[in-house]
Amino acid sequence: MTTLSKRRLIDQVELNDHEKKNLQILDTIRKKGPIARAEISRLIGLNIVTVTSYVDQYIKKGVIKEVGIDVSSGGRKPTLVDLNPSAIFLIGVGLNLVDMIAVLCNLKGEIVFSVRHERPLETGEALVMSMISLVQELIEKSKVDTGKIHGVGIAIPGIFNRDTSSVRWPVGLLDEDLSITVSIHGIFEERFGIPTVVDNDANAAVFGEEWYGKGLGVQHAIYLYSGNGCGFMINGQIYRGANGSAGEWLFDIDKDNPLPQYIEAYNAGEWSIDLGIALLAQAGHKENQESKIYGLVKGDIKKITLMTVVKASEMGDAFAVQLLKDAGNRLGRKAAFLVNLFNPEILIIGGGIEIAGAQFLDAVRDTVKQSSVPEAVEKLRIIPSQLGENGVALGAVALVAQNYFISV
Repeated sequence: MTTLSKRRLIDQVELNDHEKKNLQILDTIRKKGPIARAEISRLIGLNIVTVTSYVDQYIKKGVIKEVGIDVSSGGRKPTLVDLNPSAIFLIGVGLNLVDMIAVLCNLKGEIVFSVRHERPLETGEALVMSMISLVQELIEKSKVDTGKIHGVGIAIPGIFNRDTSSVRWPVGLLDEDLSITVSIHGIFEERFGIPTVVDNDANAAVFGEEWYGKGLGVQHAIYLYSGNGCGFMINGQIYRGANGSAGEWLFDIDKDNPLPQYIEAYNAGEWSIDLGIALLAQAGHKENQESKIYGLVKGDIKKITLMTVVKASEMGDAFAVQLLKDAGNRLGRKAAFLVNLFNPEILIIGGGIEIAGAQFLDAVRDTVKQSSVPEAVEKLRIIPSQLGENGVALGAVALVAQNYFISV
């Protein structure tokens, strides 16, 4: 098991030569495997002697394994190597709009076991303890050998400080005047004795899209995590800012809201999570009594969620469709600011809000295009998360896997 001193969030500039070579070689095997040693050498520009030396050490440690023989144009046929999925296990914990999810993955990022519960409303230490219970349940139900768990990755909403590995929930992210700072990695490591890496949910999500998705294939990407946070990938690296708090954009309600009659529905915490879709649906019941939204909850408007509105829109309900389009316009206006500022190649919509569907995403795309300078959207693609509901938890796993690669 890796020592606790190896727990860290990684920037390439912080790595020594050995760590850089570890990451280069193992990441290439992860992406391209099964692969021959000579092909690894060609792809990353390291000489074949160095690559062979490293690869042989990985095989001895059980990190990778020989998996077959490649075709050859002449001479000795090269042996192929690939990651050994059973070398270690990794745990990732994340929250989306609806659920709190813990996943147990092998070294290839394949989910071996998962546990999910409805997302708790609490924050602060109460939320951390809920995540502790979730990981405990995952370990017990999966019956995994804890000695083979390399690390735990935690992706959590809030303002993250990488210097202290703590998270703060300030006014604006909560419904009440409360500000709490919690050292999450300390609590987890004390409870489980397993190295723990903590990052902001949106940072983990954009990293997971690149690491375990189909490969973004770009250098500049922004991940929009619902309506109150985003993750940046700049020049192929996750950008966290000076101490890790980059990407927070607290939702200030627009006084020119297209649905001003529902302004009383504004509630900072709930509004920011799903762009106010559920709250606006609840507030609009008097003017839209025939909407299928209310039939789905049998008139109990407190039970209305984002998914309720999505289901009603799929049934052709005009009010539900308008709520989703308006939410797409609101997110699109905010996204356009980032598009103009950073000029990304890909804008990823995730964190759970992507389940709002095609009409919502089309509204985001249209608004971004209308509100951005032409040059900023010339190469831009706006896509839903590839990893879906598991995206944040898998992003947390990816952070742990990267730590493992550099420290082998």
